[in-house]
Amino acid sequence: MTNQDDFSLVDDEQSLGSGFVIRPRNDSVSIITDDFRESVSSSSSTETPLAQIIGRFNFFGKRSRQRANSLKSKASFDPSTLGSGGDLFSDHPGLDDSNAEKKHKWFFDVPIDQATSSRRNKMQDRIIHTDVNLPVRDFEKDGASEMTFGRRIALSLSQQSWYYPGDKKVQPAQASENGVESKAEEMINVPSLSRGWAYFEHVILPRYIVGEDKEKDAGGSFFHRIGLLNSKLEKAEPGEKHVNTKLYDPFFTPLSQMGDFGLGFGLYFATLRAVGIVTFIAGLVSLPNILYFHSSEYSNGQEGVHWALMGSAVCTNLQYVPCEGCKEDMFPNDSYRFISLTNSDGTEQPFAIKNNCNGATIAVGVYSLATIAVLILGFFAINIYLDRAEVNFDEDEQTAQDYSIKIKNPPSDASDAVEWERYFRKKFGVLVTVCTIVMDNDLLVKKLVERRETLQKIKSKVGPALSLEIDHLIKVSSEIEAKRSSLASGFAKIFKGVPELVENVKVLDDEIRELAALDRTVTTVIITFETEAAQRKVLSIMKTADGFDRKYCFRDDSFLDVDEPPEPSGIRWTDLNESDTTFFVRLIIPSLLTVGLIVACAFLVKQIRSYGPIYAAVTISLLNTLFPMVAKSMTNTEIHRSHGSKQTSLYVKICLFRWVNTAIVTTLITPFTSTLMEGEDHLLAGVYAIFFSEIVTITAIQLLDIGGNINRHIFAPRAKTQEDINQCMSGSVVELAERYTNMTKILFLALWYSSIYPAALFLCSFALVVNFYADRFSLMRSWAPAPKISHVISRINRIYFIPATIGIMAIISSYTLAQFGFDNLCATDTISQSYLGTWLIPSVDGKKVESVTIDEAYQSYKLCDQNMLQRSPPAFPSLSSFQPFDMKWMTDGQARISDVYGWISVGILGVLAVHYIISLYTGFKNTYKPRGKDKDIPFTGNEIEAYIPQVKSPEIPYPLVACPVDLIPEDLFEWENPDHGYKYYDLTLDAEAIMAGDKKGRSVSNTAFSIVVHWANHVDEI
Repeated sequence: MTNQDDFSLVDDEQSLGSGFVIRPRNDSVSIITDDFRESVSSSSSTETPLAQIIGRFNFFGKRSRQRANSLKSKASFDPSTLGSGGDLFSDHPGLDDSNAEKKHKWFFDVPIDQATSSRRNKMQDRIIHTDVNLPVRDFEKDGASEMTFGRRIALSLSQQSWYYPGDKKVQPAQASENGVESKAEEMINVPSLSRGWAYFEHVILPRYIVGEDKEKDAGGSFFHRIGLLNSKLEKAEPGEKHVNTKLYDPFFTPLSQMGDFGLGFGLYFATLRAVGIVTFIAGLVSLPNILYFHSSEYSNGQEGVHWALMGSAVCTNLQYVPCEGCKEDMFPNDSYRFISLTNSDGTEQPFAIKNNCNGATIAVGVYSLATIAVLILGFFAINIYLDRAEVNFDEDEQTAQDYSIKIKNPPSDASDAVEWERYFRKKFGVLVTVCTIVMDNDLLVKKLVERRETLQKIKSKVGPALSLEIDHLIKVSSEIEAKRSSLASGFAKIFKGVPELVENVKVLDDEIRELAALDRTVTTVIITFETEAAQRKVLSIMKTADGFDRKYCFRDDSFLDVDEPPEPSGIRWTDLNESDTTFFVRLIIPSLLTVGLIVACAFLVKQIRSYGPIYAAVTISLLNTLFPMVAKSMTNTEIHRSHGSKQTSLYVKICLFRWVNTAIVTTLITPFTSTLMEGEDHLLAGVYAIFFSEIVTITAIQLLDIGGNINRHIFAPRAKTQEDINQCMSGSVVELAERYTNMTKILFLALWYSSIYPAALFLCSFALVVNFYADRFSLMRSWAPAPKISHVISRINRIYFIPATIGIMAIISSYTLAQFGFDNLCATDTISQSYLGTWLIPSVDGKKVESVTIDEAYQSYKLCDQNMLQRSPPAFPSLSSFQPFDMKWMTDGQARISDVYGWISVGILGVLAVHYIISLYTGFKNTYKPRGKDKDIPFTGNEIEAYIPQVKSPEIPYPLVACPVDLIPEDLFEWENPDHGYKYYDLTLDAEAIMAGDKKGRSVSNTAFSIVVHWANHVDEI
């Protein structure tokens, strides 16, 4: 091994073909093996294609392999110009090069520790710069067939002044590459609606890569779209401009590809489909009950019942019967059931409505139990299926999570990336490719983000021509304030104008100067290895007792607490440093507010139901739609280190609210005796109305995307800056938690009422199919990109919430059988003498009157309480023995099946309790078990996003980067902006520009910001 000078490709020194030169660097050491030097020196040609040499590097940005291949015909390279026998400074396996064998084992580019250099200076020259002019797509020149209908309409209407008003051209202005005071090379100064739509379709909406033959791959024929079902698609990076891409097809993209949108979304769509299938099968098992309820044996064929309720337990076989001792005030919520009649002798006696439908037969109970058994088996199969789908989605999409570990307790001064690289190389024999060192600087980053947002607001008010130099802003602010009227000054106190915003910038600058000068401590370190095998090796050791072996101590005295991190986009970088105590404290108030809102909304629905169940159903659907927005606001006040944690908190809030609001409240506010009644004022009509609203109304609102279309077609054409146009095109925000709760709400509603409305299982299946395609359409045509969330919500949903729906179904179904026939009437042994005689008794619907002679053999009834569930305390389980001795309503068959069903429901609850205990115990165990196969794919060269601290702002279209970007190759980012480089979004440059004017002469601390260090020159062996 010999040490050689390091080299980088630049464009201003020794020329090597098409603009490539090599420049030696003195701040690093390269270690090259002799066998590799010999392999290059012995080349049969004195000129080696440049791409054959540098194609092994990972410094070509997006699509690095394709770009490297395109360079082979563009440049040649003479190894002899390197000196010292043609030494090279790096290599990477993977490209077609017979000289690049795995026998070449080396590591390289180890920087020399220079105490006087900042970390930025020590690392920034690693990147190889090229000026090769690769083909670049002009997104504004997309063909009409490649555009969405909204874009075609907008571009057509953009010629009309009423749609696209005003002169959008402005004078050229200097803007900063980092958005602040420093000068920039250029900026796009003319806001363009066309560019905004290109941003929407190429950055916001997901696209996949198509082949070089654009006509062949991007065809839109129906048969081509069907062919996508069997295709393997590769998701393009947002803003990909060097290869042809196409929008995902909402209907024909295979389910196996939905993991491209993140593991969480892939599992969500897999769950939707699986639950839809299981509920459909359960509906088929319930068909005998549907046919029985619709038969003449049960209710005279349910003549006159709404078609959607046929096959439910709606009872039309009703009659008025003697009700001894009954009074009108005993029917406060269902007074229609009471009537007072006079016989031929002039005697007046009370009568009440009796349900003559027998829906609690043994056969009905057996088929109901069979439905539960099918659901239990089905959801057990779903759990196995989703476990496998989780592995398949994970293996299909290689992400940084597959290669990385998170160190949760690093030494506070462990800010040297090289120290971490050496630790893992020496202790574990593995190669580190990326090291992300996170500093305790949350407040500083938040202030810098707020400053950027304030500057963006100023630009939105004044226009892009405004210079963002602070002195110029102060001057403009003074001019505006001098021209203000007293009325305008008053409004400015409520709605901030430019002077107020500039003053806010000045305050932020002072705060940032204080914060940026402080030295920071390390709170988290994320290590990304070159291979999955390396990650699994480290976790397997550190997550077991071996991890407490002193030989694995960092600095020989620190035991490291490690875990697998979330996806890079799933980390909330500004909350990463908060403590567990803060997390729990900030969680208390939103949780209490959620409970309060559930109670308040239940009271509201109860009041509205007095006007009719249709109004109540609409109110329930509206509350189900509005509450997620309230829940999001509450959750935003909480502290969460990852988006997965935040989504879980949001999921629990929304799920509990929707379960209570949709099913439980409906049952509680509906009079018990309305359960089997026909008509829009009764229970089952209200349940169907909720299903109809969920399937039709809510889906239509979602697909119309009213808010998104208003932003794109009204606000965007009137925006003053390109950033504002792009922000209007950023898509509607989607919360994965909300989508999961929408599914579980429909499932919960169907299972809650399945015993008296078995067709609800079919409605549930159909609703989930509608959601499956509606959500796919929104995901691919209108929703903003969501953070990639792991399996956390999917596991909580299938391990805790879906089993809970089965348990609740078993309990409610057992009570339904026990409480039949929902009329609160119990038979008496004898009939009162006062009822003997001839009576003119009307039919319940009032259409006819029948003369009835009542004798001593006629059955009379008395009022009793059949509502076992709402007793205080509730009768549990729902056994026949809970009937009062002198007030029995169950038939012999009903009593037997109720007892069986009641004890089975107890058994199901017991199994659930054991399941939850085991799941919680397993969840709290600090163990590691690798999932899926190691695909033996190296991190380098596969364009995998790295862990780069970034903050997404609602005011700025692209993420703001909270670490120096000049240390990071562009292919480690998941996104790119065709108008600005990554430095434009570098918050560290903002801080440096602000500190340049510090009156105390301070500078930005070397430890003020997190840092990302990349070793691109590794192979997957040592």
